[in-house]
Amino acid sequence: MYRNQDGFAYPLTLTIILAALFLLTIQLDQFISEKRIVNQAETVMMQEYYLLSSFKKTEKMLSENADPEESGVYSFKKGSVSYEISSVATSLIQITFKTKIGSDKEISGYAYYDTDLQKMIKWIEKN
Repeated sequence: MYRNQDGFAYPLTLTIILAALFLLTIQLDQFISEKRIVNQAETVMMQEYYLLSSFKKTEKMLSENADPEESGVYSFKKGSVSYEISSVATSLIQITFKTKIGSDKEISGYAYYDTDLQKMIKWIEKN
């Protein structure tokens, strides 16, 4: 061992290790943020899909039945959509949908069904 190193190896090694830990911490933080964003995007897309599927199922039910159920629930793999049907005018029906997936915030939507045309004429998604 040389006596003229004046403590060069230890500070250099410590600096390299701290720099590596700092970079690793930055990468880990970025990974966690991206993972959270991906999970949120997946949940939003699932909610939109469930809501659209419910619109289509309800439209089909209303076109086939003259006297539909006033309310009900559509169950999906990871959540459910409840609906309530109310008459707005003689040929216009309003359907209120509420989508619930796990412990996430409930999404609601409204659709208007024209009994003369026998199709959905308008739908609105509220967050």
